[in-house]
Amino acid sequence: MYTEERVTRPEHDPDRSHAGDPRPRHGIQHILVCLDGSMGPALCIEYAQSLASTFDSAITLIHVMQHHDDRFGPHTTDALGWEISRQEAGARLNTLKEEATHASGRRIGVRLEQGKPAERIVALSRELGADLVILGSHDRSDHPSWELGSTAQQVLAAARSSVLIARGSTVPPPFVPPKRILVPLDGSLRTESVLPTAERIAMAHGARLVLIHVVEEPLPTCVLADPEDLLLARDLATRLETQATRYLEALRRQVGYDESRVDTHVERQTDKRQFLVELSQREGIDLIVLSAHGCTCNVARPFGSMTAHLLTHSNVPLLVLQDLQKPELHAHGEPDERSAPPRRGAPAPESI
Repeated sequence: MYTEERVTRPEHDPDRSHAGDPRPRHGIQHILVCLDGSMGPALCIEYAQSLASTFDSAITLIHVMQHHDDRFGPHTTDALGWEISRQEAGARLNTLKEEATHASGRRIGVRLEQGKPAERIVALSRELGADLVILGSHDRSDHPSWELGSTAQQVLAAARSSVLIARGSTVPPPFVPPKRILVPLDGSLRTESVLPTAERIAMAHGARLVLIHVVEEPLPTCVLADPEDLLLARDLATRLETQATRYLEALRRQVGYDESRVDTHVERQTDKRQFLVELSQREGIDLIVLSAHGCTCNVARPFGSMTAHLLTHSNVPLLVLQDLQKPELHAHGEPDERSAPPRRGAPAPESI
């Protein structure tokens, strides 16, 4: 018989506090694993177990049963058929829970929900106070991008929690602990705030940490047409490269991880977003860790343009740490930097 378990969020984690700062830092206390049938559940669960082992997190598995009425319009309800389906889904969920509990040795909760999947996932993540929602995606042989599925897209549009996209093929590969972790940085407090989490994951698996900053290469346009103006723009980009190199080196020396296992790269590219997609594949990156927003931070959107592009186009597992607690706008419509996570102590790039 299927039984539902409810897991409550731990009351306190010292890693979520910062000296003198009441705002929470990134820390993963409770992981919600969405099992919607779009791909095998094993990969999502293994990612959750790996992170739970690193951060001592609670895990809840969720499966949402969507009634035919919600998908195809009015239908005659088959009460008996629905109950049989519910019992079968519950049994599968309990089996997954038992297997995961046996493998990880930690208590795992399960929730079998009914309704529209995205709505129930978002509601449950808020109810449980989940720090991280894990969603699956799979590749499509006829399309260069990765298919998130309608449920995942809706969850990403509405959720304010951190998310992990577990990439897998039609037949998901076995989970492999990350050995190369990429952290894109733009020099803002927000992108820096993911470093403690990335460091802990790297430390848990002996992985290399790759810090990267991409400087935009100026291109001639109808506005930037004068040769002298173009030369000035390119000179500025060169100076930004120099400052970015100093900035990343300062961060590398200050991280809590072994300095010898931290690489820094400054690149100059015309298309920053696509370059990161291609770089992660070319360099054998196993996990990308980045903040939901960067320096521009449009708080009206759950994810910035860089993060949204990687969510859609990257073929590498992606851990997006949400830097906003709630959508707040500054009085003049600009992001309030005071709500950004605290800086880790690295000096800001020098003025140019």
